[in-house]
Amino acid sequence: MKNRTLIFPFTLLILAVLNLVSISSCSSDKDFKIRGTVQTIENGKDGYTATMKDDNGEDFDAVISRVKLGDEYKVLTSGERVELTSDTLHLDNKLRIVVSKINQ
Repeated sequence: MKNRTLIFPFTLLILAVLNLVSISSCSSDKDFKIRGTVQTIENGKDGYTATMKDDNGEDFDAVISRVKLGDEYKVLTSGERVELTSDTLHLDNKLRIVVSKINQ
């Protein structure tokens, strides 16, 4: 009986390790890029969030930070069309990106 009580925690540990390996193997070195048009701007502490519309008409939020972009920080305006390179997040079924580069 003692061996059975050790098997379950050991099995959970193995499954957790395999899960971490599969997550890290799914990550990609390629940057996520998206082109869109600025709809609105909401200013924040160290930058702003731009509500954008992509080429398919889908809305997404772009978080643009002075800290993250440094010397490449740009203030976008409503109606401006840009390509953004970013990390992605999905919050409340909406795409939200943290911008690492802005291309005009």
